[in-house]
Order: sequence, then C-alpha cells, then structure tokens
Amino acid sequence: MKVGAFIAGALPEGQRRQRKAIKIMFDGKDATINWNKEIKSARRRDAEDRTELKRCVKWCRANNAVFAISSAADLFTKRWQALTWLKHQVEMHDMRIMVADDPTISKGSIHVLSAAADVQRHRIAAKSRAALDDIKAKLAKEGSFTSKGGRKITRLGIHDKLSEAGAKGNQTQAELARERDDEVWPIIKQCLGQGLGYAGTARQLNAMGVETPSARARHDRETTGEWYASTVRNIALRRG
Repeated sequence: MKVGAFIAGALPEGQRRQRKAIKIMFDGKDATINWNKEIKSARRRDAEDRTELKRCVKWCRANNAVFAISSAADLFTKRWQALTWLKHQVEMHDMRIMVADDPTISKGSIHVLSAAADVQRHRIAAKSRAALDDIKAKLAKEGSFTSKGGRKITRLGIHDKLSEAGAKGNQTQAELARERDDEVWPIIKQCLGQGLGYAGTARQLNAMGVETPSARARHDRETTGEWYASTVRNIALRRG
C-alpha cells in the first residue's frame, strides 16, 4: 500500500505528534509512506495556496495512494472545513483517505459525515443569530443586557454606524465577486450544459489553466489556485 502522509503546519512538537499518530495507524500494515511536511505559517491560507498539501494530493493521485492525516482538526481549523475538503478530493479524484484519530472517516463515509457537519454548522449559526437577536430586543426594550458572567451591555458594535458600514463593505465585496464570476461563467455554463457536473467542471477548468476567483482577487501576490467542485457550485448558485 502506498500512502501520502500530510503533516500540517504546526510547532515541532505538534508535527511529531501528527507523524507518530500516522505511523501507528499503519503499524503492521505493508505500507510505504511518502511524508509531506508543511511549514508552519502565521497567516491563514486557503487550501489552494497550501503548496505542500497540494503536492501531497498530487502524489497520491499519481501513485494511486491513500491520503493520510492524523486528524481533521490538524488539516483545518473547523471540522466541517476539513470534511468538505476531503469530500471534494473523493468527488474529483476518487481518492482514498484515512484519518488516524477517526477511523470512521473514509472514502465511503465522507459524504454523509460532511453533510452532517454542515447541518450542525448551520444549526450553531442559527442559535448564535437567535441569541444576538434576543440581546438586541432587550437593549431596545430595557436599554441594557446583563450577560451570564454579570457583564452589563448597553450597546452592540464599535459605533452606531457599524451595521451600515458592514453592509457597505459586504456590498462592495459582492460586486467584486460578481465581476470575477462574469469572467468565467461562460466556460462554467458550457461545461455544466454538457453534463460535466460541478466536479467535472472543476477538473476541466484546472486542465485549461483557468484562474480561480481567489487567484484573480489577489493582485499583490502570486497564487497557484486550484478549482474545486464547491467553487463551481458557489458561482453557479450566485448566477441563479
């Protein structure tokens, strides 16, 4: 069995822990492990900008190897992000996956696990919005709100125009996103019309060398972006 093991960027002790967990997972198995260690970065990066991660995935695809990590928590900050990314690798490249601290994550289960994590994420977001609405209602009615910790709150935000400023910023970003969508939509529309689906369209865009929205948005630095099924889906949904 060939294995592409990815060690996510972390402090030396954390990377040693990841390596040990992966080695234990394949202990007793006839496995040849190709190690790929990511350099720790203080800056948050998208998957398409993580060079070592992309190199590991590329090696796995070329060698029909298993993609192995110690934990979904090591791969991305949020579990749902890790599961979504792994799901896309399975969809696009039929890649086998193994996770040391969670044997239930596999090529066969990833779609169900990813969907469940997404539902949980939206449920938490809904509860957060409800709690915020409750605070706003009490502020409007009583003029103040006392948290469970005893902290008295008289208003939300840094200034009175916070919501307005946020709305303007969101509008600007949405307009820029629409402009970037317009550049690639004809190609995406044609691919989808031919029945390629989101994953197939992403593979076609990668093969054609079409820049991703993230790559086109970052003019101050170079980026080697890769299309994912989710990227294509998001653009298609925005186009209605």
